[in-house]
This record gives sequence, structure tokens and C-alpha cells, in this order.
Amino acid sequence: MDILTSVCQEGKRLSVICTVRHMQEEAEGITMFLCKDKSLDCSPETSLEQLRLKWEPGTDGVSSRSSQLVFTINQTNPLQSGTYQCCARSQKPEIHLQGHFFSVLVTETGNFRVTGLKQTGPCEISHGNGAVSPGFLQEELWVILVTSLATLRGTFR
Repeated sequence: MDILTSVCQEGKRLSVICTVRHMQEEAEGITMFLCKDKSLDCSPETSLEQLRLKWEPGTDGVSSRSSQLVFTINQTNPLQSGTYQCCARSQKPEIHLQGHFFSVLVTETGNFRVTGLKQTGPCEISHGNGAVSPGFLQEELWVILVTSLATLRGTFR
């Protein structure tokens, strides 16, 4: 099970997309959630938004899939400035995933800047079909590349 956070922008609208890739046996107890300004106390109870996952009937033979929690701010304003984090929790087995912290700074005019995440272009949001957006695969490949380079670096010391 792994977690990825991305953001996309359409005009003054900002969407935070939390994506969790999980196996069938993990899906029943997974809760995804998004927190703001909760670096020490990010939980479903303190979150802005949460989603409890269930494995869709008729998906037999599919061993893994991706699920997305999308939190959209339609008209950005300075009150939305802060530090955000996507998380996921599974009960069986007990797993707690924490995504990267990222910051959103919104000006008085509604313009915003996101730091700490790669910002995608047009919003790529899955609608329950289990498809993975190209941004998700890109981020996953980036993690594999960095891990491989770190391993190689340690080998040649």
C-alpha cells in the first residue's frame, strides 16, 4: 500500500488529490484523509475530508487498484493558506501512511502558490475506474529511480 499527493489548478480552483494504491485484502479497512495544519495530530477525526474504501464487487481477478480522495477549494482565499498532508490508515494489517507535507499560500487576490509538491497541469482525477493517472506513475518511477541511485551510491563507497 502506498500514498501519493498531487495538486492541480483550474483558474482559482485548487484540487488536492490523495491517491492510495492498495491490494484487495487491504481495501476493506482503509480510510484516506486530508489534514491541514495538523503535523502532530493528523487523523480521520481531525481531517478536512475523509474517505473509507471498500472493494468494488465485480473486480475479481484484479489484485490491486488505486483510489482517490479529492478535496477541491472552489474560490481560493487566504484562509486556505497552510500546511496540508494526505494520510491513510488500514486496520488489517495495521498500516498508517503519511504523505509529504506541502504548503499552500493564498494571496488576497485569490492567487496561490503550492510548495513541497510537483504541481500537475490539468486535473487528472480518476472516477472509480481504478485507473492510475500518468502523474501517479511518474511519481512512482521517480521514487524507484531515487531509491536505486541511493543504493548504487552506497554500493560504490
